[in-house]
Amino acid sequence: MKKFISVLLLAAICQSIKAQEPVLSFDGELYFIPGSMTKEGEPFMVSVNTSNNKGFTIYDGDFNVVRKFTALTAGQPYQKRTILLTRVIDPETDSGTRSETDEWTVVDDQTYDYTTSSTFSGFEMYSDDNNYHSRYLYVTQTLFDDDEDFEYVQTKQTIVPINIKYADYVKEHSTGNEPTTITISYGDATLDSIMQANDAYDYQYFWDNESGKQLLRLYKYETYGGLYDEGIEIVTLDGTVKAFLPGITYLSSAYYFRGKCYVQGYSNDNSRVLYLLGNGASEIKEVSRSEFDNPIRRVGNDLVFESDSDGQQTLVMSTMDGRVVRSLTVKQGRNQMSLNGLHESVYNVTLYQQSRPMKSLKIIIR
Repeated sequence: MKKFISVLLLAAICQSIKAQEPVLSFDGELYFIPGSMTKEGEPFMVSVNTSNNKGFTIYDGDFNVVRKFTALTAGQPYQKRTILLTRVIDPETDSGTRSETDEWTVVDDQTYDYTTSSTFSGFEMYSDDNNYHSRYLYVTQTLFDDDEDFEYVQTKQTIVPINIKYADYVKEHSTGNEPTTITISYGDATLDSIMQANDAYDYQYFWDNESGKQLLRLYKYETYGGLYDEGIEIVTLDGTVKAFLPGITYLSSAYYFRGKCYVQGYSNDNSRVLYLLGNGASEIKEVSRSEFDNPIRRVGNDLVFESDSDGQQTLVMSTMDGRVVRSLTVKQGRNQMSLNGLHESVYNVTLYQQSRPMKSLKIIIR
């Protein structure tokens, strides 16, 4: 009898184990490739490592791995050189004009080593039948063309050589859509003029015993090397670039509308651009460009952002190599972020809703 009961218990345990679903582990958050955007009309699940955007994994309906992708642009070494210079002027005789003979003295010269991080990103997807396809789409199959390749969107970045001044490289390779220029005001017209004419980021008044005057010591930075955003690429998982959109910072959303598909992006000068997709990824054409209604503006020495949301939002300001220099938890109403102490450079300013980027722009501080 005992043996019979043991056999029944063992059978019950085996049946229970057999009925359990396998335990799945994902390195990141889960997203969809909707069936309406796949070659066979069947959806795929995508696990994206959103914490550092290193890559993603595509799964079929049984959660078998279809493709695994690791970011191709990550891990490339580059350098950035920052030089701090100073000069002394007499504010009574210097009206703010600057000549080529002005002498600056180097007080600090540092070269830093960096490695690139992945630049692929997601975007929202909508259609005119009010069907919200995906809360955030990272991988597509038939959005940009009708073949079996999977594609993703990434920012194309060029490493600026360490011997080239970053500002000169940006000027030479400009597409005509430059980042917003923010000039810091110090509340004094004469001082503002002097600081702007000298591209200075900081100053210090001091008494000079030899001349018997109050003089002004200026400080400025010069940056060499770094990373420059060329535009947006549509890329297959094996690295083939199917399309390139120059001067665009990122794509924000795609829309199916009356049998056509449009994608919306933002350029370096923060203008909003609308593209119409053709029969293939290489047939994307611009159909509209309008000024970006930017909720982030400068008031005095602050960036000011008006928020009507009481959700969890964060405003992050970072250098072009990804180093965060300012971060602000956004509250409902008026928010301010100080620009004091930031040297002349190009910065990214991004508004995040939790961990998802909502708006982004580039600014130049002179």
